[in-house]
Amino acid sequence: MAQPMGKVVLFMGVGEALEERSFPLPQALEPGAILVKTTMATVCGSDVHSWRGRRPFPVSSVLGHEGVGTIVQLGLSVRTDTVGHSLSEGDRITWSLMANCGSCCFCSIYDLPQKCLSLFKYGHANGDIPPHFVGTFGEYVYVRPGTSVFKIPDDMSDEEASPLMCAAATVTAGLAEIGLQPGENVVIQGAGMLGIYAAAIAKEQGAGQVITVDVLDKRLEIASAFGSDHIINASHHDDEELVLKVNDLTGGRGADVVVEVTGFAKVIPLGVKMLRIGGRYVMQGALYPDDNFMLASHDVITKCLTIAGLHNYDSRYLGRALDLVYRSRHRYPYKTLAGPAFPLTAEGVTAALESLETHEGMRPIVKP
Repeated sequence: MAQPMGKVVLFMGVGEALEERSFPLPQALEPGAILVKTTMATVCGSDVHSWRGRRPFPVSSVLGHEGVGTIVQLGLSVRTDTVGHSLSEGDRITWSLMANCGSCCFCSIYDLPQKCLSLFKYGHANGDIPPHFVGTFGEYVYVRPGTSVFKIPDDMSDEEASPLMCAAATVTAGLAEIGLQPGENVVIQGAGMLGIYAAAIAKEQGAGQVITVDVLDKRLEIASAFGSDHIINASHHDDEELVLKVNDLTGGRGADVVVEVTGFAKVIPLGVKMLRIGGRYVMQGALYPDDNFMLASHDVITKCLTIAGLHNYDSRYLGRALDLVYRSRHRYPYKTLAGPAFPLTAEGVTAALESLETHEGMRPIVKP
């Protein structure tokens, strides 16, 4: 009997056409592993950055790190998901964007498992070598031991669940890192997918006013449907006017918390100026090499500010994001954030990447 095969779409290098390849499915799973059949993947901005060569990236790799799938096979010892829900073949799950060892200094001492010394990241690995199915732009994903997995409720759609793996989990971690408290006023710099989730999740966690700043009216209109009390188009104001608008909305004090999810370091000095005395700033978007900013130390010291950076997330925040989005899905139209849909072909994935790049969709879908 012929060995079952599965298709992936491979990134072959900057400027090169994507390629479709078929590989044999693994015949045996490691203890703790899960073989998943992809039902939906969504395109993240970092997929576009990798595709366009804005950061070093392995070739040939299977892009895609957001997705949902059904369990085809459970490895030895896998009986439940990370929070104790029983798992069986056919169940839908999502999983953390990484697998970590659990025992190195970053996993066991510093509470930064996303910086594990033997970290594996989905959508960031060579697909030419076994187990091949290492990103969500494929018919299957080999979920490695050390990955956190979460069962998806039956009444939650793939569209609502797929983007959680990256965008929602990342900002849930960021708001926790910076210590958002009920009643606090929050400015969100950027109304992309992370900013949209940040607004809704901050509101669900009891934020007072949520103020979203972006340069695209279309995105700001979406933000207003996801918990943003005030939207500001930064292209219509200079920096001084923007700071004054935030001060006016916060009783003259400034924001308690500012979240940077634009992907552009040049907005950081402005965000710092929007903070009140004793305010807190978390950077999560401007992470690409050589994207620099200049900050007046006077502003930081005399205002007694806290500034933090957070890259990716501890996988427990994917579970929190799943719970928050599931509970609030009737208040916010999360399902509308996913789309348009493209087939799992080289041409389809290319079109999906282009769709995000041109802002046609917030989270284009790749569907096997």
